[in-house]
Amino acid sequence: MKKSIALAVLFSIVLSLEGCSTKTATWNGDVEYYAHVSMVVDETNLYEYVGMADYVFVGTVAKIIKNIVPDEPSGSDEDLSVYEIHIDKNLKGELVENIQCSKHGGLKKDGTMMLVFSDQSNDSGLPEAENQYIFLAYAQPDGSLTLSEFFDNRPYDDELLEEYLDYCNNEITFDRTRFVSSYEKNQE
Repeated sequence: MKKSIALAVLFSIVLSLEGCSTKTATWNGDVEYYAHVSMVVDETNLYEYVGMADYVFVGTVAKIIKNIVPDEPSGSDEDLSVYEIHIDKNLKGELVENIQCSKHGGLKKDGTMMLVFSDQSNDSGLPEAENQYIFLAYAQPDGSLTLSEFFDNRPYDDELLEEYLDYCNNEITFDRTRFVSSYEKNQE
């Protein structure tokens, strides 16, 4: 009897695990550029690029929630990686201490990194867990945040901070429809 109950429990566990899907993968070293984006600003001019963004902040990637994207991107939310980020310092805008952001691109199930490119540059990579970066983000109509198309991927240091403070203090603003993130500190 005990053996039958144990087998039934084991069978139930196996069935329930089959319904679970993996949401993260490990990079295998291969990169594919899957989408060509046309920017309205010159993304190589960081004064313009910062001016386009709603938020600029120093953050540490606390967790990669999802980084697997379809082998054939569809232009939907399935093409986005999702990250939990701890805000270490706000440079432009005021976000709360812990946020969730998405980013275009991710990894195929086989570990191939899927990134975007433009006429001026290629996305250089995806944020990695426990690393600190300077992020640029756009607020979306639903209050969510999307990280910039092109991630600098340089390790954070004081020199990089000074560089981005200069970009923020001398940004070239771009007139576009802007939204407020649900992670904004002082929402009214």
